[in-house]
Formats: sequence, structure tokens, C-alpha cells
Amino acid sequence: MAEDLNSIYKLLRKAYGKQGWWPIADLSAGKSEYGINAPRNESDIFEIAIGAILTQNVAWVNVEKALLSLKKKRLLDPSKMYKAKHDDIAQCIVPSGYYNQKTKKIKNFLSWFNNYGFSFEPVMSVKTAALRRELLDINGIGPETADSILLYGLRRKIFVVDAYTKRIYSRLGVVNINDSYEVVRDYFQKGTSGGVAKYNEYHALIVVHGKDVCKSKPLCSSCCLGSICPSFKSFN
Repeated sequence: MAEDLNSIYKLLRKAYGKQGWWPIADLSAGKSEYGINAPRNESDIFEIAIGAILTQNVAWVNVEKALLSLKKKRLLDPSKMYKAKHDDIAQCIVPSGYYNQKTKKIKNFLSWFNNYGFSFEPVMSVKTAALRRELLDINGIGPETADSILLYGLRRKIFVVDAYTKRIYSRLGVVNINDSYEVVRDYFQKGTSGGVAKYNEYHALIVVHGKDVCKSKPLCSSCCLGSICPSFKSFN
């Protein structure tokens, strides 16, 4: 099992190279910066958390627009955002879709963060399992969002599972498409060697492969995993 997951990682890494996640929106450049070793500070951690909420059910390019808009309005700050009106936030995040629902989710996250004085320093002292439970207790924060915040923002060794993960690895015969989030996450955590950096990179590689090649209608002729994929022939 471990050999399978780690060998797949090597194939993806060879095909796509280093991804450098999580991207941070650069207002001056008008786009996201990758490979900057984020989070570099508390501001980055907060942006990653908000980005994890905004990216639910939408492509990153739209999240990027929303984050840049929040930065332009100087709202991408926990205390300012906490005090901001619902409509002021919603207007900024329209590109991310479901903007009213996502504004409510952001406000719920901010209410939780307010308990820590809008500082990640005390958050860092909370053990991973307990912190994950706290995040999952926030209305609107599901497992994928919570784990993205934990892995990318807080550097906890948590594997993030998304729709791409299930699609790719069910086609590879590694997991079942109907397996629960927790079953798939547990499988990856037991079968993937390495630490936070590898978990970070692995999930980013899964996303790029799922987005560009292993789509709903896959581009198997371009797939770096074709030689080991039992589903390859069925799509060709």
C-alpha cells in the first residue's frame, strides 16, 4: 500500500514538478504567488484559511479574484473583517460563487477565531486532533476545508482529500469512489511516507492532475499514470 501511494507520488512529481502551494494573492502583481514558502506569517495563515473557505466548489482563478478584491478593500484582516458588514464582504467575494453563504461561513470562522484574540499563536498550542474538532464544529467548515487550513495554514500533518483524489484513485483501483472522506484520508495517511511538506506537495499534484488530465472525461493519452491505471483501456 505504502509503496503504491509513494510510487504514484513520484510519477506525478516527475510529470508536473514542484507546485509550491499554498498560493498567496499579490495585489501589486494582480495574481497569486506560488513557491514562496507560505505561510510566512500570521497574515498568510489567515489568507490561507479564508482561501480554503472560498475555494469550496469553485476554481482557484475565481478565489484569486475574490482575495485580491478583499485586499484592495483592506478587508483581508481578521479584526477588520469581523467588524465588516455582511454585504461589504459578500460584494468582494462574488467571483467565488455562493457569496452570501460563504460570507456566513467566513463570519462563523471569525467568531471562532475571535476566541483566540485573532492570533494564531495560541492556536498553535492546541493539539491537532482537538483543533480539527474545533474547526469541524464551525458551521460551514467541512473536513476538506478544515484539513486544508490545518495542512497548508497551520502545518499539521493531515492529508487533504477532495473530489480529484477520489476520482483519480478510484480509477487507479486504490480506493472506492463511494468511500467516505475519513476512510480515504486514513488510507493516505497510513500509506504515504514523509511529513507536512510531502503531504502539501502530494495534494497539490493531485489537484493539477485531476484538473488538467484526469477530468470527468479523462485525457488518458496525456496521463503520466496510464501504465499503472486499470481504467486506462476503458477510456480509450
